[in-house]
Amino acid sequence: MDLFNIINAIIVSVGIPTIIIGLIYIGRKLQVLDDLEPIRKNFAVIESRVSDLWQDRVAPAHSPRQLNERGELILKKSNIKEIVDDKREILLKIIREEGVTNPYDTEETILSVMANLSDHCPDIIAKLKTGAFNSGASIDDVLLVGGIYLRNLIFLELGFKIEELDKPRP
Repeated sequence: MDLFNIINAIIVSVGIPTIIIGLIYIGRKLQVLDDLEPIRKNFAVIESRVSDLWQDRVAPAHSPRQLNERGELILKKSNIKEIVDDKREILLKIIREEGVTNPYDTEETILSVMANLSDHCPDIIAKLKTGAFNSGASIDDVLLVGGIYLRNLIFLELGFKIEELDKPRP
């Protein structure tokens, strides 16, 4: 029994400090994660601003956002106009199912649906890639242009006027 007690004492004397050191280490890691919260918030603001700058390349940030010369060129050369016209009813149904009730959220929903167009209409992926290549734009640019075109096409049908986007969000 003496050997057993000695081994047990060694295990306890080594194990307890190891557990304490491990807990301290974990606590410090969690503290570091808490310190990252302000960084996460700042990153979200920066991400939003970068997104606005990206969108400004094809549709300057005037309310309501409309296509500029580059955006119009993408609309023509990428064939996104034809894709949107062809998928109009499907897209309109998806947007209506979201149940949006104000112009701001409606516009956001339209742009989101267009940003995920390949999820809703997987048959258009090859056309999107070809259109992006032909227009010298990224697929994201083509989808943004298509989103603004779709918004202008169906906004009134959804019960809103484009001018209402200038009004404060309720």
